[in-house]
Amino acid sequence: MTRKRPSTSSLLAVLLGVVLVLTGCSEIPRNSPVQSIALDGNNNEEGGDVQFTAPGPTEGDGPREIVEDFIQAGVASQDDYKVAREYLTPKQSGVWKGSVRTLVYDDRPSVIPGSDPNTYTIQLELVSEIDEAGIMTEMPPHTTRALDVSLEKVDGQWRISQLPDGIMLDTANFAHVFSPQTLYFYDVTFEYAVPDVRWFPNRTGVAAAMVEALLAGPSEYLGNAVVSAFPGGSSLVRTSVPIESQRATVDLGSATFLESTELSRQLMQQQLELTLGGLGRVRSVVMSDEQSEIKIGSKDPQFEVAEVNPAVPDTQIGVVDDALYYLKGRSLRLVGGIGDIAGYQPRLPAMSPLGNRYAFLNGSLTSLIVVDEEGRSSVVARGEDLVRPSMDAHGWTWTVDNSSTTSVLAVPADTTVNGKVRPITADGLTEANVSSLRISRDGTRALIVSSKDGETSVAIAGILRDADGAPRGFAPPKYIYPDVPATQAVWNSDVSVIVSSASTTERVTAEEISLTGTRVKYLPLLGMVGLSAGPGDRRPVYAETNDEIYSRVGSSWHEMEDMVRDLSYPG
Repeated sequence: MTRKRPSTSSLLAVLLGVVLVLTGCSEIPRNSPVQSIALDGNNNEEGGDVQFTAPGPTEGDGPREIVEDFIQAGVASQDDYKVAREYLTPKQSGVWKGSVRTLVYDDRPSVIPGSDPNTYTIQLELVSEIDEAGIMTEMPPHTTRALDVSLEKVDGQWRISQLPDGIMLDTANFAHVFSPQTLYFYDVTFEYAVPDVRWFPNRTGVAAAMVEALLAGPSEYLGNAVVSAFPGGSSLVRTSVPIESQRATVDLGSATFLESTELSRQLMQQQLELTLGGLGRVRSVVMSDEQSEIKIGSKDPQFEVAEVNPAVPDTQIGVVDDALYYLKGRSLRLVGGIGDIAGYQPRLPAMSPLGNRYAFLNGSLTSLIVVDEEGRSSVVARGEDLVRPSMDAHGWTWTVDNSSTTSVLAVPADTTVNGKVRPITADGLTEANVSSLRISRDGTRALIVSSKDGETSVAIAGILRDADGAPRGFAPPKYIYPDVPATQAVWNSDVSVIVSSASTTERVTAEEISLTGTRVKYLPLLGMVGLSAGPGDRRPVYAETNDEIYSRVGSSWHEMEDMVRDLSYPG
């Protein structure tokens, strides 16, 4: 997919709007939707509000101009889209809801006359859609959307009488009007804080919007894969989260605390502090029960500080001469304490992020072999064209059997307690070919690259687990659309991944994609067949060709002296 970046003309329009405010110009050009920035330093909720303004309708505007200018007015979100409502009839203005949906588009929308009098169709090439909870759904390349509107005259002036709820923004304005904010939930053990990136307008009330979204629960692709410390039905007493002296006060309804314990209240407060801390203006959170402050006691013995973006160990595993080797920096050494595995012709090894357990495939990619804590190796699963194993923090080893009916396979660390290999239901992967599957460091999400009917998909899906942590399925996936071909993908942090294809003869470009909206393309590398990355500070990215290993230094690939095949960070 090719995503268009903000055009020079769009950015100039934004800058022009700022200049107009600073110079006091009173005449505003109609082709510049973002025209001013108002800073309200007295706002005690957010510590400052950024507002964009747009012109209202002009007397004598024709119906097409009304529709086109209404689209541009979506940039001004203050006062519940007061300017956009000026383009609507009084009746429609009373029922239209601007904040329930935002459509982000490339290029200029087409406004086409409809088949009925005084009707028009707005045609958009859609990039993404954001719902009222800030959940972004990215669209496949060249997705189009058609919206029908009707107009009528009010006191001799054209106004829109029927239209769908929501606003429309081009990619350039969206980047200025909205910002990504990260909500945090927990994995089932409450050991890890799991990010859920949302998008909210840059306006007064963003802290309250974030808390309301947090209380409503996770995005669909994390549904039932993560947990919240807040019970169902929790809500703010009023839509406000005041912030004073870097302290946020979250006033919750009494139902939130009816059955709470000291431990659950501490987990609630931590969840709020992690979430609101992303605003940069919050250093502490006070919870109140309908204006009565909740006193948090001494740390509960069961309370543990949740890990955010947990790092993998900085030692990688690879294969040299049919044996497993560690690679740390420039140091290469044999993995000791395990028996001879040369007969398997080991390929594509994995290493547990916790403990001394390993997994790899045999040379024909038909057997999954696991090495336990005592160094004993055994075949735990068989199939056709198995994918590289991934080992999660709960002790499970994952692969995919690309036989006639594609199956995700998970094997427990202790087969005597949890049974042997377990097939996992994965809607959408039936009859697909899976080329890559990697489990996130927190054990809550699977990153999957698959192809079906000539179409390649990169998806993140929450992992559904039983009460004992055993995997049983996946939540509906969130799809990512890289700008480069993809056959493999690895986690780079808890909110970013790196994807690439593999070729022994072509130059391959890897792309780093963050759920917060940033993308970075790496320099192409001739003959790239492997990619290795992992969460953590200063974890270098490695690439592999048939002849060399490269580490990414700055924006360049640096050739290493050691030759190790099939490198992988733990996980």
